[in-house]
Amino acid sequence: MKQYYPDQKQREEFLESAKKIPKQFYSFKYNETKSQTSYILRVDNTQEPSQMSMGIRPDIGSNPIFSYKENLYYYETDMFTGNKMVIYDSLQKVNFVETRKTKNILGFGVKEAITKYKNYDLIAWYAPQISYEYSPDKYYGTKGLILELHYKYTKDDVEVMISWNATKKKELKKAPIFTINNKLQKVSYSEFMRMIEEDNQKQCELHNQGVDRK
Repeated sequence: MKQYYPDQKQREEFLESAKKIPKQFYSFKYNETKSQTSYILRVDNTQEPSQMSMGIRPDIGSNPIFSYKENLYYYETDMFTGNKMVIYDSLQKVNFVETRKTKNILGFGVKEAITKYKNYDLIAWYAPQISYEYSPDKYYGTKGLILELHYKYTKDDVEVMISWNATKKKELKKAPIFTINNKLQKVSYSEFMRMIEEDNQKQCELHNQGVDRK
């Protein structure tokens, strides 16, 4: 984090503002082989000053589709290129260990399971009566649908906590269908990050030359 905020006061101000990041709302739907996490835009009609919307979000893109047979997830973007493309990356099936703790979420009896995956500490609460291993994030692998998921890790010297909490449930009359647009160019996540890095480097070079790219 020091590389972005070399001044100690700036770092403290950033960390304090990060505590005020508002909750984000999503819907999560699934069928026998796929699922999708979709962002829900909510309009704030209060008269309170708007809080910062930036922050560290789940690293799964916008409205990702999770394909469990392929062990991949996909999302569309038109970031910096002007042309839409499909980004894909691997899902992470991890080995959870049950703690024997239980509680109730939305009328379901759920069990707690934990694990450490690379530099991530994960805590999941899953419903064993719903046999799918799915979760709203790329981490999955419990013996039932994950209704609550927390994981933390360190990024730029800052400890980050991502939390998913189920707040409502609705039974659909028909199984949802999720379609990946195969007409668009598919780019791996690692390749996409390389493209962004190259683009940022070009912008810096143009800026240093006194030219603004439009």
